[in-house]
Amino acid sequence: MVNSALIGQPPLSDSDYWIVKGNQLLSGKSNLDPSKGLKIPPLRPPPDQYRFETRGPVITAVSAVIFVIMVSVTMARFMLRKLMKELKFGLDDWLMVPALILASLWPILQICAVKYSGTGKHVYDVTYHELYMSKWIGNFAKVTFFVALAFVKLSITAFNMRLTGLSSRKWMYAHWSFFGILVVFILCTIFLATFQCDPPMGAWNVMATGHLEKAPTCIPDNDISFPLSVIHILLDFCLLAVPILVLWKVQLAWSTKIRLYILFAAGALTCFAAVMRRVSQARLKSDPTYNVSTLIYWTEVDIMLTVIVASLPVLGTALWSRAMNSRKSKSSNPSSGFSNFKSKSRGDAPSSQSREGIMRQDEVELEYHDPSPLDLEASSGRSENISREAYHVERQTMPWASAQRL
Repeated sequence: MVNSALIGQPPLSDSDYWIVKGNQLLSGKSNLDPSKGLKIPPLRPPPDQYRFETRGPVITAVSAVIFVIMVSVTMARFMLRKLMKELKFGLDDWLMVPALILASLWPILQICAVKYSGTGKHVYDVTYHELYMSKWIGNFAKVTFFVALAFVKLSITAFNMRLTGLSSRKWMYAHWSFFGILVVFILCTIFLATFQCDPPMGAWNVMATGHLEKAPTCIPDNDISFPLSVIHILLDFCLLAVPILVLWKVQLAWSTKIRLYILFAAGALTCFAAVMRRVSQARLKSDPTYNVSTLIYWTEVDIMLTVIVASLPVLGTALWSRAMNSRKSKSSNPSSGFSNFKSKSRGDAPSSQSREGIMRQDEVELEYHDPSPLDLEASSGRSENISREAYHVERQTMPWASAQRL
């Protein structure tokens, strides 16, 4: 246990002294005497009115649940890719690996913040050493949040490439442009967090800042977090619009369209969570270590929903395919599996391409399932002819469908 005084009290050690002086330099109060302590409102109440309160246990529990949900959903995605032969690994899945690592790191950092930096307690119950640790953990968490969500967006963009990119140069240009914007966003986030102050240690090491002769020049936190949050929200809306536009133009059965609209509409929840996170951040003005809990909750919901939405197309496709296979296995029609493939490959329209050049690859990827062994055995007399016809249709309408599955 580090020997450190509570905020508002005189320093107990040299470390406390330099932490106090560093905070005074950063807040533009270099004329104050560090030996008298650091005053951050609200001040400690009188002993007869004091009551210890902390939101730390709730923050820890919520962070642990968020961590388990994100890991479980993403691992289920990977398992389905491995177990279902019609679902193939692609760039979107590989990008989810660093996305999951970074997204999972954020709730872990919040648990560390509760233990080491006084998060959840009133500011007058936080020690100077915990205030020092909060700078390190807070900056790491900020970078982790934006970079993690950017990697998830890269994964969703790669999924959109599989859905539309191969059918139209315009779509491919749009996807790669969006991909480039996200890469620039990641680099800018890391750069701004690293060089927020001159010298750079001013934003990270408040104890070392106290040894400086003059205050470091820093960009205010809000001037960095606000633009990044706005860009994050705008990118969410752009990603949400792509599948909705695709499904509206592609010729699919309305039952399929409705199901997929519901699936992708879950992405709107991430936009709502991102907006609420920004609102909570704007309202965080007093007693920051205690009131930050609301911001933490909305941030974790934002991360969790983004990770879940990135995996929903795979999970939804697998569950729907299994449900259809189970239903058809109980059907008395022995050739249902082949007839289903044939009808879905041809579609209801005479053309295999929409007016916008969006190939109907998505219908096979999202709907196709292998016929059961019972169907194959019962249909052995006609399997060769039907297979040739299905193969011919697939080659004519979706030349890459056999190699490119969701």
